[in-house]
Amino acid sequence: MKISISGLTASGKSSLAKELAKFFELELYSAGKIFREIAKEINLNLETLSKIADPAIDELVDKKTKEICSLKEKFVIEGRLAIYFCQNSYKIFLTTSQEIRAQRLAFRENLNFYQALEILAERDKNDLERYKKIYGIENYEEEMKKIADLVIDNSLITLEETFELVKKKILSAYEK
Repeated sequence: MKISISGLTASGKSSLAKELAKFFELELYSAGKIFREIAKEINLNLETLSKIADPAIDELVDKKTKEICSLKEKFVIEGRLAIYFCQNSYKIFLTTSQEIRAQRLAFRENLNFYQALEILAERDKNDLERYKKIYGIENYEEEMKKIADLVIDNSLITLEETFELVKKKILSAYEK
């Protein structure tokens, strides 16, 4: 069983990935964690590293993601481009309104709502520009929706509801 999850920052990728990995007893991988580890190694925060947009850093994260997808047999991997690189998996794309994403980010990182909105806008801008430059992805959300096996807007549903929906779809897909 191979499951990949993509979506923008604070769309619920990590939370859903943790629940799925626990339920299906799968290894859990995170492209964001790989990116954060690289930032820490070179003594930069996530926003600064994202602004630098060094293609070599993206290549490291993407190479690791591709290795996991091709070498591992059972896993859940989450990252903004996980479904793009993990074609041999059950691909889930999460969408969420910017307001809900900002609320989640504010809560998670102890920010006020407006700080979170600014951070999201900057992070989205930097990430989407990189994806366009490096991979030719013109419209991230539309292109990810096209390759996903399942697209969920989780703006108005809980993590538990999202998990139950995804779990049923995955069980159905793997029964075939």
